[in-house]
Amino acid sequence: MSIRYMAILIVWSVLSTPATGWAEKSASIRDLIRLGIEKNTGLQIEQLNIPISETEITQEEAVFDPEAFASTSYSESKSPLAIASFLSAFDTSEEDRLSGEIGVRKNFRTGASASLSLGSDRITDNSTTEGLDPRYRTLLLLDLSQPLWRGFGEQVNTTSLRIARNQHRQEALSYLFAAQSVALQVEQASRQLAGQAAVVALQQEGVDLAEELFEANQRKFDAGVIPISEVQEAETALAARELRLSVAIQQREQFFEELNRLLDHALTDGFNALALFQEPVKPLSLGLPDIDLLFSEAREKRPDLQNSEILIENSTLAKAFSENQLKPQLDLIFQAGLNGLSGEERAGSSTQYSGGWGDSFGSTFERDGHQWSAGLEFSYPLGNRSAEARHLQAKLIEKQTRYQRRDLESELRREIKLQRLNLVKSIEQVAISERATKLAIKTVNQEQRRLEEGLSDTFRLLFFQNAMIDAKIDRIFSLVQYQLAVARMNFARGIILDQNGIQVQLAEKDTE
Repeated sequence: MSIRYMAILIVWSVLSTPATGWAEKSASIRDLIRLGIEKNTGLQIEQLNIPISETEITQEEAVFDPEAFASTSYSESKSPLAIASFLSAFDTSEEDRLSGEIGVRKNFRTGASASLSLGSDRITDNSTTEGLDPRYRTLLLLDLSQPLWRGFGEQVNTTSLRIARNQHRQEALSYLFAAQSVALQVEQASRQLAGQAAVVALQQEGVDLAEELFEANQRKFDAGVIPISEVQEAETALAARELRLSVAIQQREQFFEELNRLLDHALTDGFNALALFQEPVKPLSLGLPDIDLLFSEAREKRPDLQNSEILIENSTLAKAFSENQLKPQLDLIFQAGLNGLSGEERAGSSTQYSGGWGDSFGSTFERDGHQWSAGLEFSYPLGNRSAEARHLQAKLIEKQTRYQRRDLESELRREIKLQRLNLVKSIEQVAISERATKLAIKTVNQEQRRLEEGLSDTFRLLFFQNAMIDAKIDRIFSLVQYQLAVARMNFARGIILDQNGIQVQLAEKDTE
């Protein structure tokens, strides 16, 4: 019977960018996601579970492999006789026996077990009734046992094998889900790093504006145009903005380390994080189907939901097996054999079976002797409490897995609704922050002209500059939140790898 199990193939839609040299050139977030899937240590650990689970399949399949066996033994006995009779001239019975056996046995998927063995004995004794000494007995024996009730049928006896194959599929799906999770983590860390790098650039812009104002005020004070308080106010603002810049750089470095940890420290310190920041090229819009369609798509795409289906299948297999174990044990036992004999004639005796050890084998295959037996063997534990407890446990576990599946679907629906809401609100917030930024820039430009005309002062200009910088930072945070909401929605839908040009194929492998 042909079965299939899963393997992992990762295909890039385009060649991934190598990790080396990224300090000197920019990389896209898509490049970082690919690098994360290639380098992430946790993902590499997860991937090893796939070949590990494949060995479980081999172990379960090996249960049905034929097995060769052999044995040898030597025994010696001496038993006193109560009285010597005409059958023996001795008052003891003595026997030396050298035995050997070789054969092959096999378990079948129907539950049957069979063995075919060839055994031989060399016997030396002091019996006066036996015309051969030593004598050689050879036996070709076939043993068959077939359960008729408990343990009968391929479905029962391959339960562990089918569960092992399902677990192999589960490990492949778990790896795929872990790859999607790493992609989400890398994208989130990259977006946050890119946003913080843009904030650093804005804080630097604020420092530059404060420096320009301080230098201009210093020249005006030197010319006697403004009082010293105007210079001091500009210098104080410069110090405050330098502090905000330092804090922003610190946060940027923290985000960099978080991202680099996900990439197994493949990035160098000179990595250009600002190049990751993406300005929208067109107005943002939702462009998503309704909740029901999104949920239906996610149910087909999400590896964790596919895994839950396999978990239910495994629990159903375990329950069916436990039902079979409730039955009494009734086995058909059959045995058939051929016997052969040869040996050296004792003094005064004559027999057709004289000869060496090899002659006993010839006698066996000439069917000089035979044996056979058939029967039924029945057993049933009184009360059968152990099997009933295991059956009840299997039923409860199956029920539990179905509840877990339902809970997973409920959580998925909530996640899709939440991410859809986040997308709607983040688009709204980006639009608001863009409007606020334009107004803040306009206000600063107006106030700068008023200051140049002597109609304003340093305090008012600094106030509006701070408001402009804050508005620009708010816009960056709004854009980052939108980008994070898109990434989380793609993850919830199970398409985050597809969106980044990465195809993880669950390839099927045939075996017998």
